[in-house]
Amino acid sequence: MKNNENLVVVHLSATAVYVVIGNVVSAKDIRILGVGQVKNSDFYQGQIKHRERLQGAIKQAIQEAEDTANCRVHSVWLTLATPELSSKNSAGEVKVEDEVVRAQDMVQALANAKSRDLSSDYYLMHCCQQGIYVDEQDFMVDDVIEMMAHNITVMYHMMMMPVASRQNIQKLLQSCDVGIDHIVFDAVTSAEYSLMTEERQQGVCLVDIGASTTSICVYKENKLIFTHCIATGSHEVTMDISADFGISMIEAEKLKKSHGTADVNSVDPSAFFLFKPQGSGDEINIGIYNLARIIEARYVQIFTEVARQLHEAGLIGYIDKGIVLTGGGSTIKGMIPFAKKLLKMPVVLTNTHPAISAYNHFDNDESFKLLNSQVNDRVYQTAFGTLLYSQSEQFRRSEKVNLKRFKTIEYQAYFGVRVNGLQMF
Repeated sequence: MKNNENLVVVHLSATAVYVVIGNVVSAKDIRILGVGQVKNSDFYQGQIKHRERLQGAIKQAIQEAEDTANCRVHSVWLTLATPELSSKNSAGEVKVEDEVVRAQDMVQALANAKSRDLSSDYYLMHCCQQGIYVDEQDFMVDDVIEMMAHNITVMYHMMMMPVASRQNIQKLLQSCDVGIDHIVFDAVTSAEYSLMTEERQQGVCLVDIGASTTSICVYKENKLIFTHCIATGSHEVTMDISADFGISMIEAEKLKKSHGTADVNSVDPSAFFLFKPQGSGDEINIGIYNLARIIEARYVQIFTEVARQLHEAGLIGYIDKGIVLTGGGSTIKGMIPFAKKLLKMPVVLTNTHPAISAYNHFDNDESFKLLNSQVNDRVYQTAFGTLLYSQSEQFRRSEKVNLKRFKTIEYQAYFGVRVNGLQMF
């Protein structure tokens, strides 16, 4: 393999820690070297619930990925969702000296936008450049370096989180002996994996339903124009089932997956099955229709809030391609007909991405088969999307004004030399 760029991604969710190590050959060729997954519920709705247990899960997931990829990790891209997210479309205006736009003008534009819209108690987690107005032009361009201009106005979509939360996460990762290269809102990386260029251009909303949160992002004319994170997810569905039937959360989760559906209209109202709760000698009748009504009620709440956010932002008319669903909470039976009927717009589930593949660097077929099956597992899509995002035009444009430029990680297969994020053996 050539000395290509290698990246490590840590995705924190409410149910597990996911780690992916990928060799990035190009935007169309990303080869997964190793993955790690450790179940953990101590990062809930963007908050660290039990630091020591979460630290152990991160270390273990990193170790699993390291062992598969035969490397050591030193720095990572981190992707997460948090209802503390505060997002805003902002602008930075700059008067151009010598009438030629330089890199420092772009840096100053971002600084001006931050000084106007970033409060002292918030940290700029992630920023996407939308475009640039030059002088009095009424249309945006993507790049103005070395162009003649008197003034430029750079438009941004800024995603911010509280400084204290950012510091807690940074300290947590440092305690796992890794640094953070970038923090990215998980809906943006999921969108990179899930959305087609045509959808982004015509207008589309990605809805990522996780266990404890539902993340939203909207694209129009290939630009990110809206992000939001709702503090509700599929875990509440499981809680409702557990409470209504008087069974454990583990049993409720199994029931949801095996017999549940969000589409009440597809269920026979007279159908039922017998279920024996753990530790009980008595079986109980579970009505499939009743189970579906419980599930439907919670998903109605989630999608009603999604629709409310889009309406309040004035975005419904911009979403010509409708909704693309991703995340574990979107995989329940009957989701598509339910969501189409409720939202009255096109709704589809995300598919696998052709650029992501397992790389066979093993000396046995079984190890490669296992990695290949993991690459096709939906739970890694957000992390894979981060690898794709690192190669996107959106990221490259935004990084031109980042004073802490991302450093390439070189692949050194035969030397035990630490190079930025990885040490390869």
